[in-house]
Amino acid sequence: MTHEEISQKVSQILVDYLRLDRDEITPERHIVHDIGADSLAMVELGFKFSQAFGIGMITPTDDNLVIGNLILQIEAEMKS
Repeated sequence: MTHEEISQKVSQILVDYLRLDRDEITPERHIVHDIGADSLAMVELGFKFSQAFGIGMITPTDDNLVIGNLILQIEAEMKS
C-alpha cells in the first residue's frame, strides 16, 4: 500500500467516524487538539485503524496524533 493510499484511507476513516468534511483533514492537524476527538473516539479510531491496515493498536502519543505523523506510524507498522 502506498503512502497516498494510506493517507486516503486514514482520511476516510476520520471523515466517516468523526463526521468531518474532507478539507478538515490535513497532515498538520492534531486529532484531539484541532479536531476535538475525545478518549472514546480515540479508542474506536484505534480499532478502526488496526482493522483497516492489519496492524496492532498504535499507542496514542501527542506526536502520533498529528495526522501526518499517524500516517507515517501506520506505514512503519505495516512494514514491520
